[in-house]
Amino acid sequence: MPEKHQYIFRSGEIFIQNNNTLPVEMPSEFDKWISDSMDLNLFGTEAHVVLLDGDGSKQAVIPDASWIRLRSIFAATDINLSSISSSAARALGIVNWHHVTRFCSRCGASLVDSTTEIARICPGCKAIVYPRLSPAVIVAVEKDGKILLARHSERNQDMYSCLAGFLEHGETLEECVAREVYEEAHLEIQNIRYVGSQSWPFPDQFMIAFRADWKAGEISVDPSELLEAHWFDKDHLPNTPMPGTVAWNLIHDVFDSMSKK
Repeated sequence: MPEKHQYIFRSGEIFIQNNNTLPVEMPSEFDKWISDSMDLNLFGTEAHVVLLDGDGSKQAVIPDASWIRLRSIFAATDINLSSISSSAARALGIVNWHHVTRFCSRCGASLVDSTTEIARICPGCKAIVYPRLSPAVIVAVEKDGKILLARHSERNQDMYSCLAGFLEHGETLEECVAREVYEEAHLEIQNIRYVGSQSWPFPDQFMIAFRADWKAGEISVDPSELLEAHWFDKDHLPNTPMPGTVAWNLIHDVFDSMSKK
């Protein structure tokens, strides 16, 4: 019988052995801090996923193992870590959904797990609830060899990143890109093109990355969204998101392509 992998999370961190492999058995010290758990099939591998109370589990010290930020796995060069990045992202995203999806939004009854698929079922009105995924766009706007970067007004205020936002009902992705740039910085853009995507389970985003060219307007930020925004060239970049994030990849891919022209 194949070995079942174990994915143990707390506050955006994953528990690993010091040889950077997933632990097979969960330490008994964690039992009293389990806030949710479930069994999943992760790309053909059976897995047991556990979500711990972050504050409580910090009291336990487990020999030959450690906690690392899941975000750092996306940029890992270690073959063991990089090989689990996709399955770990899927595991965290689904267990986050499972943890907050407790009651039926139609009738208020307690939901139960489906026995045939990843879903929760209402025993009262028979509604089926599937894992939630929130699509969001992120865009690198270019002008005269520079890129538009901004500091957010509410989160991660110590770094500059590309403009981003969630897709709204009725929009195409390209329409969402143009709207977000205009709403947040009052700039018009053109030549919008798709670059790539990344699962971002914090808690349930799916990031879709684009590049675009400035068309018209001067930067004027929406203070409810941004503290400030500026044009930056490659040699004067501010503090930006960490390697492995879609934003880091987008920023550096833009400048790499500029240098090849």
